[in-house]
Amino acid sequence: MSNLLLNTIKIKGWRNYAGENLNFGPGINLLLGNNGQGKTNLLEAIYFLSGGQSPRTNKLEELIKFDENYFYIRGEVAVGQELKVLEMGGARDGRRMHKIQGVAVHRLSDFSDYFCAVFFLPEDLNLVKSGPAIRRRFLDQELSKINNKYRNSIEKYKKFLQQRNALLKSNIEDKILMQVLTNKIAELAGPISKLREDYIEKLSLLARLRHRKISGGREELSLAYKHSVPPGAAVEDILAMFDDAKEAERKYRTTIIGPHRDDFAFIVNGMELRTFGSQGQQRTAVLSLKLAELELIKAETGEYPLLLLDDVFSELDEQRREMLLHYLSGRIQTFISSSEPVDAGNEVRTFWIEAGTIKERV
Repeated sequence: MSNLLLNTIKIKGWRNYAGENLNFGPGINLLLGNNGQGKTNLLEAIYFLSGGQSPRTNKLEELIKFDENYFYIRGEVAVGQELKVLEMGGARDGRRMHKIQGVAVHRLSDFSDYFCAVFFLPEDLNLVKSGPAIRRRFLDQELSKINNKYRNSIEKYKKFLQQRNALLKSNIEDKILMQVLTNKIAELAGPISKLREDYIEKLSLLARLRHRKISGGREELSLAYKHSVPPGAAVEDILAMFDDAKEAERKYRTTIIGPHRDDFAFIVNGMELRTFGSQGQQRTAVLSLKLAELELIKAETGEYPLLLLDDVFSELDEQRREMLLHYLSGRIQTFISSSEPVDAGNEVRTFWIEAGTIKERV
């Protein structure tokens, strides 16, 4: 079985860390410590190496330690039989540094070709509870990890959409430019929706299996894709939809046709979880989604990504904890943060985190 492995990480000036050098094990790495000591910050640094993004903030300065001017992260990653060195840095003045094997790269998405991670955070419950934008962002991020065609298409789509919306909001009447942008969006919309639909279908099947195990067979989970453009629709059909929407677009001064209006829903036992689910059901559903991501990434790339679990056990009962640990054991390099001891077997590396310092417990 081929897995990605993060062998070592060096962090400097990141969040509450002055500087740390750590060696990790290939199985479960347990991060223990009281709340507010830096456990989530370490998981965030690991995830940042996979694409230069934080799930917690878009502001670079928030990642830098209060008394430092920059942060630096260096990871040594085993990709099959190869070792890759990934480096990222950021300064308060906005400058950034990204290197793979010592060579500067300009596309952050290039990092996901070598290093991929799936991150579960308590705030991921917003995938169920919040509005469609957060679920679309999830689709874009996760599909881009495994499908270069999707990554390129969604980047182009967002660029054309931004230009078209700017034109709609302006007082400029440029019919030629508007038609060019509409054509570009129509060409991309059908394929994007189709790739999303296929992804959700695969993810739903895998999430259902994971969810069935974690819930002890008491609940049945599915994901339902809600599209504004029929997946794979012909360009001329989408252009006809734009023609029908002209008056509404003039009124609202924004593009109302296209995959930027899509959504998907979590369904448990036939009922939409956002409206009817308890917090425990929502947490189990999102965790099942993350585990399904692991399997889908493995199916598409041939390698399991890393799994980062932040405070995942706080609301899981003993049976669900055991089910999860049994699933992970010996399969995937996993990083688990917890404020309480976790019985994760013998093949575990344990780290104690306190006030921004990390010590391995032997």
